[in-house]
Amino acid sequence: MYDVITVGSSTVDVFARTKFSELIKIVDSKGERDLLVYPTGSKLLIEELEFTTGGGATNTAVALSRLGNKVACISKAGCGANYQKIQRHLKKDKVDSLLVCNKNSRTGYSIILDSLEHDRTILAFKGSNNDLRFNELNLKKLKTKWFYLSTMMGQSFKTLEKLAKFAEKNNIKIAFNASQYLAEKGINYSKEILKRADIFVLNRRSTFNDKKG
Repeated sequence: MYDVITVGSSTVDVFARTKFSELIKIVDSKGERDLLVYPTGSKLLIEELEFTTGGGATNTAVALSRLGNKVACISKAGCGANYQKIQRHLKKDKVDSLLVCNKNSRTGYSIILDSLEHDRTILAFKGSNNDLRFNELNLKKLKTKWFYLSTMMGQSFKTLEKLAKFAEKNNIKIAFNASQYLAEKGINYSKEILKRADIFVLNRRSTFNDKKG
């Protein structure tokens, strides 16, 4: 029996740090925003390049494991070197991997541009993170007190809905973390998960639009 099973994205992240950028402020119909600007047509020197892993499911699983919980992680990735990197990362932090490996899929990948004052812009490739299917899961292994459901889109969101219903039938509590992606779709879009969630997590930018959906 697990304390928590996290469900969501898994990625390989590369942090590229450079000082050759500018921070500008603009005001438009969306309000006041800061933009990170790089000169066009230039080859910029990178001061530091760091490869690590990330993702809503893996990051949370590692954090909960380090707090002393028995944790497993569900996500979907390709079957190559990046998948193996994520597996090693989870094993190092004593997280059981329930990752779905598909040789026709690609592992998620993010490039994090870290520049002036550590302002970050993330270029995210979702890969197979949006294609997790409910029938790919081994339901016999889903014995847990809690599901932590992080934001997923596409086919994977339908899987989250089915997991929420599975949790309800099996007396499993749900913590649901909705990002801006889901918030912009409105409350009704996520209602099948929301009405079954015991804990609902939002960040400062994730404001639900109740006029949508």
